[in-house]
Amino acid sequence: MLYFIYTGQLRLNWSRIWELTDAMLQFQLEGALSLCIEFLQDRMDESTCLDVLVLAETYGLVQLGQAAEEYIAAHFQCVSYGEKFKDIPFHLLDKLLKKDSLSVESEIVVFKAVVSWVEDNPKERLQCLSSLLRHVRITLFSYAELQEALSCSILLRSPGARKTLVALQSLIEGDYRGPKYHPRTKNQVLVLVGGDTVDDEFMKRVPSQTLWFAQQFHRGPGLRRRIEWKPFAKFPEPARFRHCVCLLNNKLYVLGGRKYYGALDILKSAVRFDLTQCKWEQLPDMLHQRDYFSALCLDGKVFALGGNRNDHQYHDAVECYSPEENTWRLAHPLDTAVCGHAAAVLDGQIYISGGSDSHHHCLSSMWRYHPSRGCFPRSPMSVGAGRAGHTMLALGRRLVVAGGLQPLWIGFGDQLLCELYDPTQDSWSSFPTLPRAHLSPGGTVLDGKLYVVGGSSANTARDTKWVHCYNPKEQCWENLGAMPYPYTDLAACSLPCPDVVNHQ
Repeated sequence: MLYFIYTGQLRLNWSRIWELTDAMLQFQLEGALSLCIEFLQDRMDESTCLDVLVLAETYGLVQLGQAAEEYIAAHFQCVSYGEKFKDIPFHLLDKLLKKDSLSVESEIVVFKAVVSWVEDNPKERLQCLSSLLRHVRITLFSYAELQEALSCSILLRSPGARKTLVALQSLIEGDYRGPKYHPRTKNQVLVLVGGDTVDDEFMKRVPSQTLWFAQQFHRGPGLRRRIEWKPFAKFPEPARFRHCVCLLNNKLYVLGGRKYYGALDILKSAVRFDLTQCKWEQLPDMLHQRDYFSALCLDGKVFALGGNRNDHQYHDAVECYSPEENTWRLAHPLDTAVCGHAAAVLDGQIYISGGSDSHHHCLSSMWRYHPSRGCFPRSPMSVGAGRAGHTMLALGRRLVVAGGLQPLWIGFGDQLLCELYDPTQDSWSSFPTLPRAHLSPGGTVLDGKLYVVGGSSANTARDTKWVHCYNPKEQCWENLGAMPYPYTDLAACSLPCPDVVNHQ
């Protein structure tokens, strides 16, 4: 606290944040408290979101509580599997289960969450079972799920659960007369931004301006999958590919890329989409035109790192955009000029993996990057002799590197092998292999799952239309179906579910 009073800065981490927040509230240090709240809101994950919610409720931090509720709803399935879920107070669980935005693959997940919470302390919680079951939308159960719910022994031990048992039985027998429920609406969806593809006549490649979102994932017989896509916006001219996107303060930033294949077609323009007002804003141009670069958000700023300058030279330059100042400024450069690399934020640190140097050599490097101090080498990737055109995504406390290409004896080939980086151990380990090639794909994390979408194949020179998802629970990649078109050099992200109105 004294350090903050003299410097205006706080050294925050998860081990001390709870104690510090409590102290700042007691001593009414508003500036320090706002830093604590910002830390909690920005660093929240599946293992801490419930603690954040309880803290917010305890001290009446309304905005932080809303952010925690939204995060838990968006990641409910993963959160409900954790041990901390069993400690959530009844009134908070009751409030969460009412939400339409609760994100679950099936309503049976909500039922199982209720049962596991009650079974953790049946002596005190059995009396709460009937109240919680009222929020479970049993009419959405499949026949097998109805049978699974009926076989749950704890329902027989609660007199208040008799009404639910009768409803389940009548649904199985086909004579249900009770209320019907509508499906829950996920508050986060998979979104595709831009890219390019071959036109319908197979005559030329056409860049895209469209933002598509996955309205629904359909599961057919056997292994058949289908995704229902819906366009909801178009970004301003020009159409672009090899660009980057990132989300900051409920605004989607679309940066750089290129509008076609000439050396003069590389862009430095930037736009952002205000998700609350559904309108586009033109931003100041970046300081450099760039494609095949990476972009991310950290500490309220947008960073653009490296990339291709003019098809002959690559950037080591890093620049950051401050929304408050509406300007781009240079940050510390990278140790080497690079393009086709990947970057991600984990625990407040920027990590940069692989890419191609100015001699067209694929790199196996891993850096931790600081905007004012530059690059710090970490253990290099262990698979192959380098990797470029890939994606890197945060999974819990680790980073997954997937897709891209690798150098061969002659030329380059697809890299299907993935690997997992642990920053605390500075070590790499194996990870399930991608079923298909994804060179220059889009990648994002949604509901605790990894999505790698589109791109192309270095081996066949064909575009990839598939969407692959890694489910940590199943520990495997699954093909969810095809994109609207086989886009390559696209970007992907997860956004709040857009309104059904088409804002084009």
